[in-house]
Amino acid sequence: MSLLDIYLQKNGKKRYDVFKETGTSQQQLASVNNKNVSSYSVKTIQAIAKTVEKSEGVVLEELLQLEQENPYFEVFNVEDLLLAFKNKENYIVIKGEYKKEIDKFAESQLSETETLGFQLGSEGIVTILAEGILQITNLFSDKDAEQKKIESRIRRYKFKRIKNGDELLLVLRQLDY
Repeated sequence: MSLLDIYLQKNGKKRYDVFKETGTSQQQLASVNNKNVSSYSVKTIQAIAKTVEKSEGVVLEELLQLEQENPYFEVFNVEDLLLAFKNKENYIVIKGEYKKEIDKFAESQLSETETLGFQLGSEGIVTILAEGILQITNLFSDKDAEQKKIESRIRRYKFKRIKNGDELLLVLRQLDY
């Protein structure tokens, strides 16, 4: 879970802003991403606090609270979605106008029951064939690399509609096993 990215997002900032504001290296911020808040260094907490213009104590308290909530990564555009995929977020909430673009992927995906039926009925061969067909299709597709990356990674997630269809929740499939 990339707690740092979620915290910064809630405060309207990104890791690059922390780097630009404080000089804290991108590598140090990236290494913090998969750690518990209790293991963040004082220097990192100070850099985050300076960037979001809050005291170190408030930042630490908010990070600890956020860690307990198991937050969802919120996506409003392509860059946010690619960052969520890169961080292998367990839960991604797609909001705003970008949700309309992602809806076409949700509509083309088979339900869990349909997928399970195909996999059991074919003893897994359909899954292998489907992946091969998708790879060949991508090879000859005229879509840009970014779009291909989104299409391939979004297949790792299940789609769920939340809040009267205004938001779309992506749940990493491996969490079900």
